Amino acid sequence: MSEPLYIWATNRARNPNACQYYRLDLPMMNFHKMGLGICYQDDGSNDDEALRAMLTSDVAILYSVGGEGALHQVNTIRDIKANKTADDILRIPPLVLYDVDDNTDFVHPMNFTFSYLGIRSYPDAKLLEPGNTLEWEDADHERRVLWEDKVTTGNGLQFDIARNLHQMKVRHELIQRCHGATVSTPALASYFKEVIGQPNTYVFPNSVDLSHYEFYDVARKDPSKIRILWQGSMSHYVDWYPLREAVREISQKYKNQITWVIFGEWFDWVHDMIPDEIVEFHPWTHYQAYKLKRGLLNIDINLCPLANNAFNRCKSAIKWYEGSIWNQPEATLAANTEPYFEIKDGKTGLLFNSPEEFVQKLGQLIENKDLRTKISQNAKKWVLENRTPEKTIPALYDFYTELKDRQKSELNPRIVLARR
Repeated sequence: MSEPLYIWATNRARNPNACQYYRLDLPMMNFHKMGLGICYQDDGSNDDEALRAMLTSDVAILYSVGGEGALHQVNTIRDIKANKTADDILRIPPLVLYDVDDNTDFVHPMNFTFSYLGIRSYPDAKLLEPGNTLEWEDADHERRVLWEDKVTTGNGLQFDIARNLHQMKVRHELIQRCHGATVSTPALASYFKEVIGQPNTYVFPNSVDLSHYEFYDVARKDPSKIRILWQGSMSHYVDWYPLREAVREISQKYKNQITWVIFGEWFDWVHDMIPDEIVEFHPWTHYQAYKLKRGLLNIDINLCPLANNAFNRCKSAIKWYEGSIWNQPEATLAANTEPYFEIKDGKTGLLFNSPEEFVQKLGQLIENKDLRTKISQNAKKWVLENRTPEKTIPALYDFYTELKDRQKSELNPRIVLARR
């Protein structure tokens, strides 16, 4: 039987969200359930207790943190040597790992986090300079100021380019100083290794724990209508807006056959493209209720449009995973961009490269129930075989123990480690 690790993890998000769930809550719960870890999550309620817990842990996970304080903490831990306690027990300082599931160096200007993370223009992704202003063109082709250095405020914080650039450098140094890193996708792993300079980067994919979802068979108001889902926040504006004419075309052609289900952000232009009688809107729910709400939407076709930019290329395919797990799994139509390269076109989903192809392939899914059934069942089989905790957590445990064993041998070469 594998020896359990004592794992400490940050958990200080003021507004707990889905990212925190996938990166901290789900793995910590499953480490405990599988007997692979004893886990402590620091929620900021007791700093003294949290510090003691971290310093006595085997593995300390820094989830999406930054700043000089965190860097100082990691540098201090890296300076601690192996020592023996009063009870003659060898004590090794914690193995410190950085975890994140987005490339925060390329946050899109439509994302509210741009106020404190934004450092690049769009779409050229060039580094901003102090004093710069970012503008955007709305649906009426009017240009408006989106962000202005030291003027615009977002999420209660003033946009400050010089501060954000400095914090990026600090964040990079922090990631470099950690013993390793875990990320959600191969693209993000490559960025960590090749650009930031963290060679010990491991891909721990976002996973779906079926025990956390509710599976109900819900009666439909109109069983004859095919329900098509798009979900997302304002940050997905750039992904969705280029398809507006394609959406209009589908709405006109299949008006009597479909219902559009919009879950999350409501964009005003939707009114212009989709007749009100065939659209159903659901505002965001709290993330703890999301897994119940998602299944109750009763979807046939799951849309995953994604613009091909540096930020999106590092995202995960969690929307495809979650759309595929239900009693009646959904057929996914996704953009042919890096997060969805896991999809085998025509087998586990459909991929599109242009608005024209979006119309063509969405039309195929609407018209062909056998196609929907085939790709959705294949997708469910793939997800259950590759993206559940039973498949992803043991390998993550192995990554932790390999780095921990290396740390022990470096701090105390006299230790002879029995390889598992």
